[in-house]
Amino acid sequence: FGVCANLHKKIHLYCDDKEIELPYLEGATIINIPSQVGGVDYWGNHLLGKSEAVEQFTKQSTCDQILEVIGIRSVLHMGQCIIGLDGAIRLCQGKNIKLAVEAGNKVPMQIDGEPFSHQDGSVMVEIEFDTQIRMLKKVSNSAREIEMKCYQ
Repeated sequence: FGVCANLHKKIHLYCDDKEIELPYLEGATIINIPSQVGGVDYWGNHLLGKSEAVEQFTKQSTCDQILEVIGIRSVLHMGQCIIGLDGAIRLCQGKNIKLAVEAGNKVPMQIDGEPFSHQDGSVMVEIEFDTQIRMLKKVSNSAREIEMKCYQ
């Protein structure tokens, strides 16, 4: 989702069929990669073990078939996350994520980086893990040695 004032009043978030109570938000993102926007770790893997607020969550991994949802309070908050002064709000982790936009609300969205516009009326976006692709990686200077696995 893009930046949208009072987003928490316009959408309902469901994680593995449980509704998640949302704090004040202007943006939300579903992620399954360790960083984005030039290397920003929005999930905050570096905070695990250092804060009680994140202890209910596990470390983000591309191999665990779990999706993470984070929230942003404002454009200023996003900037603070990018330069490392703050972290995004961890909302949930799960295999099935549903976002419902209430009727009468227009919410800017992006799907895989592309702008998405919905018509008036309620909208349900459902995302769940489908398949995983193994990647090849060179593990030494020898052209014959490669490794195939899911990378964390």
